[in-house]
Amino acid sequence: MTRLVVAWLALVLAAGAHAQSTAALGNIDIASDTDGFHATRVRIGGLYPYASYVDHVGVAVQTTHYSQDDWHRDANGIVALWRNQDPATLAGVNAEAGLVQVTGHTRAVADATWDLKPTANTGVELIGAADVVATQRAIDRGVAYGFVAASGEYTFAERLTAVALAGYQPFTDGNARVHWRGRLIWLVAPDYGVNVQLRYRGYESRKSDVDGAYFNPDRYRQWQGAVGMRRHFGSWTLSGSLGFGRETINGTDDHPVRVAELRAEGALTERLRLALYALYSRSTGYVDAPDYAYRQVGVTLMYPF
Repeated sequence: MTRLVVAWLALVLAAGAHAQSTAALGNIDIASDTDGFHATRVRIGGLYPYASYVDHVGVAVQTTHYSQDDWHRDANGIVALWRNQDPATLAGVNAEAGLVQVTGHTRAVADATWDLKPTANTGVELIGAADVVATQRAIDRGVAYGFVAASGEYTFAERLTAVALAGYQPFTDGNARVHWRGRLIWLVAPDYGVNVQLRYRGYESRKSDVDGAYFNPDRYRQWQGAVGMRRHFGSWTLSGSLGFGRETINGTDDHPVRVAELRAEGALTERLRLALYALYSRSTGYVDAPDYAYRQVGVTLMYPF
């Protein structure tokens, strides 16, 4: 599989010598949590045809190194990439899907959205995702999940937007979850791209016992208040949010929630495009611990030929 991808990339780069429709892609993503779990993913690929950073097709190879104390595992894989979006509204398709091999198991990985704008005030988004469950026990057992969801949004009086989502998340160990999410977004300062948000998310699990492979309450609920921002500075776009709230596990166990997100994307040179992102989340994820926190940083580079 790897040899075929390398050959394909060589053809892509050769094609770039004759046409301005090819780009190289590189990405590194580093994540860690307070349980001592680390995951580092490196991805390289080629995009052809390449019209812009929001309009291209490609393929990439990747490797993810998982570690915790003296334990470590590697997941190697291949993904196909397709992006076709309106640069102003981001309506359209942004999708990646492929396969990885880890601990003798072949698992699907995916992250795809299809954003539709039927009218100026309405939006519909279809979502699909898949990945390995990122804990030591789950990786050793080859546990993975899928996720399909649909969301709708409506803007009232220009500045107030409501968003609702329903989703289904099956696991390869026979577990499954039903998800509900909602947001109210008030655009406080349109000239500065500043908004305030009320966020809700919750799910219910089909199985109570997953043999300690990952955090799996019967019922999970979370409320947040947040401040968000999205602004353009020349060719750069800066976006982020800061949220505070509470989570409730099985109706009784209550913990604080803190979430911070930041993303910057733009052109470093006439051709080289850079995207930087960072996330901090203090909420119960795959580990049942009241002080659990998750951190993630990443960088993506695109270089057209």
